[in-house]
Amino acid sequence: MKKKITVALAAGVLAFTMSASTSLAAFTDVSPRYEKEVNYLISNNYAHGLTSTTFGTTNSIKRIDAAVMVARALGFSESSNLPDAGFTDVPKSRAWAVNALASRDVISGKTATKFGASDTMTRNEMARVIAIAYGMGTSLDPLPFTDVNQRFAPYVGALVQNDITQGKSPTKFGAVDPITRGEFAIFIYKSEGLSKIEPPEVEEVS
Repeated sequence: MKKKITVALAAGVLAFTMSASTSLAAFTDVSPRYEKEVNYLISNNYAHGLTSTTFGTTNSIKRIDAAVMVARALGFSESSNLPDAGFTDVPKSRAWAVNALASRDVISGKTATKFGASDTMTRNEMARVIAIAYGMGTSLDPLPFTDVNQRFAPYVGALVQNDITQGKSPTKFGAVDPITRGEFAIFIYKSEGLSKIEPPEVEEVS
């Protein structure tokens, strides 16, 4: 029997290797550029550090870690029970997150059976995930960035339109560059302030 659950937008979790009570002051690698955003995630129990003293600000995010982060941002948890997405490279302990996002078309695999769990997430991929997860829609306006292909242009455009990012330069978005944990903290923090669209209902298999 299926029952519908409504999931609310909250925020992301960037990793889960330390206690949620850890304060920002404990991290030695968070510069003033990221302090407000990282503190927001940590204080709301949305993000954890890589160790007791490092947030991993300049570390690239793996696709599986991003999936967990966004799934929790949408209100899903380990107890969520959704259809298996069919990816063979996703650790069992994190399959709930990938299944949840796949059910919402927030994220997709590299192939029908491979999620690319250990691959780093690119800025292009991040744009798609953030735009869909936070209900920003798409933007088809011409972009100034010469490195964004047609597949991701609508999502990058949505982030630019919503003042989430302006790119790495006037003409470069850094489309295939890996996104860092510090950058993702900024994007989540900014996206949290939008709250423009009610999250859709999803079906949970009981």
